[in-house]
Amino acid sequence: MIVSFSAKVHHTRSETGIEVAKLIGVHSAANLTNQRINNYASLRFQFNTASHINGWWCVRMYESTASWQDNYLCTNYDIGLSWRWKSAARCSSDLKCVATVEPGDPQKDWWQDNALCLPVNSNIELIWSWCGPLARVSCVQLYDSSSPAAFHDNHLCWKMK
Repeated sequence: MIVSFSAKVHHTRSETGIEVAKLIGVHSAANLTNQRINNYASLRFQFNTASHINGWWCVRMYESTASWQDNYLCTNYDIGLSWRWKSAARCSSDLKCVATVEPGDPQKDWWQDNALCLPVNSNIELIWSWCGPLARVSCVQLYDSSSPAAFHDNHLCWKMK
């Protein structure tokens, strides 16, 4: 159930197959959480199927299917999160990635090259589950109601090393 590999971010444009989290919608310095920190005890992830979340670091989880062009995974801190969605985004040792595969997807070509990545030196470990939340780690469900039923139990989980 856990698949990992490496990828390197060179660009932030959609055509490259890499999306990098950006701080979105902050209008006041008091809301700014853009400094990377070592203590992620209060780290939270949120998934939104309609848009980004203002004041959070969000990465657009783009995929060529119509329902996945406006989905965002957001964190309350800058953890260096990126989304790899195209096989043209080559691998590198700069990032540690977890594949977001869904074995029950009828369109296996669309998701086989997708991954969420963090800098290789991050003390956060990402874990992908296609069969519900995992015990003893924090998890967020990544489900778009426009997706096939097989996606209803997909979760991104994380823990500190």
